[in-house]
Amino acid sequence: MSEKKYIIRHYTARSLILPTLFISFLILHSSFINPFPKNPDLPENFHDTTIIVGRIPVDFRFPNMSYCGAILALPGWNFSRTDLCSKSDFCHEADKRGYILVLPEMLKSVYASELFPETRIEWRGYPTLHWITDTLIPFCRSQFHIFKEGGKNFIFGISTGARGVALIAGNTGDLFLAGAALSGDYDQTKMTNDQLMTGYYGTYKQFKDRWEGPDNPSIYSNHLKIPLYIAHGRKDNVVPCQQSIDFFRKINSEDPGRGHVLYLCDTCGHNYAFWNSQIENILNFFKKFRKEM
Repeated sequence: MSEKKYIIRHYTARSLILPTLFISFLILHSSFINPFPKNPDLPENFHDTTIIVGRIPVDFRFPNMSYCGAILALPGWNFSRTDLCSKSDFCHEADKRGYILVLPEMLKSVYASELFPETRIEWRGYPTLHWITDTLIPFCRSQFHIFKEGGKNFIFGISTGARGVALIAGNTGDLFLAGAALSGDYDQTKMTNDQLMTGYYGTYKQFKDRWEGPDNPSIYSNHLKIPLYIAHGRKDNVVPCQQSIDFFRKINSEDPGRGHVLYLCDTCGHNYAFWNSQIENILNFFKKFRKEM
């Protein structure tokens, strides 16, 4: 995969009031870069960019060919946002097809809608569900003209990021055309000893309402309005494969015409070898729904 140059810019929620003109031009090696066009057919000399959005680093990767859509890509628990590109072919293959990629640094986020007194202090600084929906997506719309209503928008995640796909999709209506969720967990009430969930919500025994509330993708699956490609390895020793099986059965029974897909691999675990094997399936799945526009 060819190297791309990066710029780093800083953005805060307060910056939303600034006109686009002030941040449309950047200097790289003493030369100006073209501003973002309203039509996201990006110029050839546009460089990949890292922007600090509300204290959170976000990588924006731009294709070398005509734009065909934008993908919000969510990493696994405590995975760097750069891992997807460095440890798999996803970014390279998405670039070849013309996708803009948005890769936020989620780290130890579980996409909780809110924090509680029981939330571990050292986890409180990580992005929440509403940072995605209320800060990142509006920023992408205003500055890059992507993730707008009716656009060619897609969402993808691995492990905890797959949980993020289900929660974000459930809170954004039909903003995205389709999503892909690999090796995810969708019903924390079936894993009541899970340390990540306990670290955010407190124990299940004390706070059942939190575990069974809107942050539970399976219980609130009727909020999901987009088709999902769900995949899991049967030899996953981190997240039980049954999580994907049960979630698929529930959403498919609720809306069998939506076009959900479940892929199970008998010999696969919870790793990039499995996730990398799913790239072509995912991008073909996205293409199917892009064509229906």
